Amino acid sequence: AETDEVDYQIYERIGGTKSGEVPSLVHFDGATQRSFHTPPRAWETIYCHREPQPFECAYRGLDLDKELFEYFPDDEEGSAFEVRPTKGTEEDGGDGAAVYAKVDVPAGSYVMPTHLAASFEVSDDSMENIRGDPIKEVDGVGRATVIEDFIEFIDDYGHASLQEGSGKNFVEIGGSFLMRTGDDVSEANVRRWIPTHPEGGRPKYSPVYDRHRHSFDVFLVASRDIKAGEEIVKPPALWEE
Repeated sequence: AETDEVDYQIYERIGGTKSGEVPSLVHFDGATQRSFHTPPRAWETIYCHREPQPFECAYRGLDLDKELFEYFPDDEEGSAFEVRPTKGTEEDGGDGAAVYAKVDVPAGSYVMPTHLAASFEVSDDSMENIRGDPIKEVDGVGRATVIEDFIEFIDDYGHASLQEGSGKNFVEIGGSFLMRTGDDVSEANVRRWIPTHPEGGRPKYSPVYDRHRHSFDVFLVASRDIKAGEEIVKPPALWEE
């Protein structure tokens, strides 16, 4: 739960003290509760001293030896990517757009990190509320088509967090959402920053995943060398374990 939600629940559920002092809880609030969501760095350091070192410890921070390739829609000279219009049919949704590399992008390089970091977060509870009454017909107004379009955008370009049970969803709003999703993995040339765990699932305990969950949920890297002029293609089921 978010900080303000926890503060509200504390206010609603905790009764007053016998002496009448307010607040009843002096050393606990929503911010304190939220701080428990992220393990301290010391735990992560001790965890990564294990032998053999856990797989995810190699992703405790961005690899500073890798290059960042950004998309700047208002700066064609400085942008590493460009968006080109595409022709389509009614069956496949009509005309659209695709992203192409303007320069060579080496394997492992970060693709549009600034745009991906700007992905907005929406909770499952918020989505449930948005899908509820706001899209019903209102007397004299009709259907709230703007909200319907917003929901459709989230469905098309959003994905649930890889952290099971977090109730969070991330929606791409930058140039990355224009990347085409291929029909086959072999067609793709980008992937999630942290690959799927070699054992097929996340460890039951890992302060690395807990501390860096946001980065693991948004960043993309080149899965192979991408040549200038090549289309940027995502693999199917990109954000599924």
